[in-house]
Amino acid sequence: MMRKMTLALGLAYVALLACDDSTTPEDLPECTSQVTVSVSSGTAPRFSWTPVCRVGFVIVEENGSDVWLVISPESNEIAPPVTYGVVPPGATELEPPAALVAGTTYDVGLRRFIGDDYVELVGYQEFTP
Repeated sequence: MMRKMTLALGLAYVALLACDDSTTPEDLPECTSQVTVSVSSGTAPRFSWTPVCRVGFVIVEENGSDVWLVISPESNEIAPPVTYGVVPPGATELEPPAALVAGTTYDVGLRRFIGDDYVELVGYQEFTP
């Protein structure tokens, strides 16, 4: 009986560590391959991606025009999740957020720096708030 209780407590501890929210962007790897982007609902959506890694750009566009753009200058420091209109730590806003319109289709793109002035698209998703 004692052995089962010890095993249960050990498993509970491992589960608790897995739910630790103390992970910082510096703890995450840079995105080096394609990621899968997910977008929450509403006009202030939350953008997440897997695998969980760091990018250099988050850009939201409507018909090819920027409606919000944040970058981490010359580095890949932006970690998920990112909420529309909220500048992530270590990032700079280059295009302030326009109000998203329900029923309108937008695109979110994630890019990473790969060298001097070179960026690569690593994730993309259309969404309609």
